[in-house]
Amino acid sequence: MKSEAEMNLISSGRCSLFERIASEVWNRIIRAHDVNINLREEGLTYDILVDILQFSKYHSGNFDVYAKPGYDENKYGSDIDLFIETSKNKYRWFALQAKILKSNNRYNTLRDGYSATNPSYQWDKLKLLEAVSGCRAYYLLYNGRQRSSDYVFNDTDGCDRSYNEDQLGCSLVSVPVIERLGLRRNPGNTQFKNPTYEDIHPLYSVPWRTLVCCMLDKAEGTLYEKAEISNYNSKFKPISEISLSEDNQDSEIDKESSENFNENIDNRIAIASKKADWDPTFKIVINRSDNY
Repeated sequence: MKSEAEMNLISSGRCSLFERIASEVWNRIIRAHDVNINLREEGLTYDILVDILQFSKYHSGNFDVYAKPGYDENKYGSDIDLFIETSKNKYRWFALQAKILKSNNRYNTLRDGYSATNPSYQWDKLKLLEAVSGCRAYYLLYNGRQRSSDYVFNDTDGCDRSYNEDQLGCSLVSVPVIERLGLRRNPGNTQFKNPTYEDIHPLYSVPWRTLVCCMLDKAEGTLYEKAEISNYNSKFKPISEISLSEDNQDSEIDKESSENFNENIDNRIAIASKKADWDPTFKIVINRSDNY
């Protein structure tokens, strides 16, 4: 007999949603690479958010999606704060940094943002964020690899469930793995050697469905309440509201600096984000189905 938590997970539909999204990303990237096109993290992230919002509108109402107005995609990319309700009014925080596999089968943007004036990598911010907040940080990799008809893939995820390789369309990789591979150099030590898909998958990855398909109410970690999640940064607005307002603005509007965001200085999430210089573009909140 299934427990109450397991029944809640099934009724929420969130597991099947994440599985479908991963499969669609996998196939979309394959199609793009077949004609030598490199997709962008921002475009795929927006498609995913639309899928989540449509599911919430027509099926469950479990999901809230927010964005910040006037963000610079080239500077801030597709950083995501994801909050998942594990028990009544208790949420786990996952900080996700999205990166996409290029048509050369490598991840070419892992070191983006590092410069003489900003001498820290994205993984440095994520490690610090984990340390000061108790959240879990991952790289969210968007993938797709063309396979021959006789290719065989067998693996199990963190929930001890088998999965097809298309579930790695959206994969999670720990920060230390990305740091190690991102700093790897060629034999002559003259340049960085960007990791391939096979360098990471499946050994160092899990499908992103594990975020919502496992019994997270049994997991340990720092928990946050809905009030904290709602008010840690006033720049976050419902993403549909942001999209409609920007339709009515000039395309050359000045982008807002991350230094000017309105954080709540008494909020644990805001305090940790400021210490780690973590300023995500998107926020997703996944609520339990029995709250409706």
